[in-house]
Amino acid sequence: MGIDTDLYAQVCTLLAKEALYLDEKNWDAWLELFAPDVEYFVPAWISEDALTTDPSTQLCLMHMDSRLGLEERVFRIRSRDSFASLPLDRTSHQTSNVLITGLAGDEVEVSASWLVHCVGPRGDATRGGRYYYTLRRMAGELKIARKHIVMIDEKIEGTVDVYHI
Repeated sequence: MGIDTDLYAQVCTLLAKEALYLDEKNWDAWLELFAPDVEYFVPAWISEDALTTDPSTQLCLMHMDSRLGLEERVFRIRSRDSFASLPLDRTSHQTSNVLITGLAGDEVEVSASWLVHCVGPRGDATRGGRYYYTLRRMAGELKIARKHIVMIDEKIEGTVDVYHI
């Protein structure tokens, strides 16, 4: 696959915006990055090398099947109705090794590595893994239509919310 440098720059800019908006807790801007029918999925490990694949029948760390699910999560964070998120940790998201892995019509498949450092009253944590995105061109701009987040952590200590990963 030849490299479309304009498309690659758009993809990297979108991923950088997402990281920045999460770090700054700019929830409205963050939500605007997602398509209305987004699937947001964080599978669990079922063995040394296998992840859950079906959130309707298998355990997962997080699953939302539309932007409405993300909006509800943000509402709980903003309303301080999420005891596990009080107070909110400070975060620094690092996204790297961004690869365009496929193109089909208006959709772009992307993978990237990630690290997030979290600092809060319950301690510090650094988590990492891989992001797998489907980005869709809508009204001339890329939106996140699917985001699967693989955490490399086997044992999770503390809370994990949308801004921790």
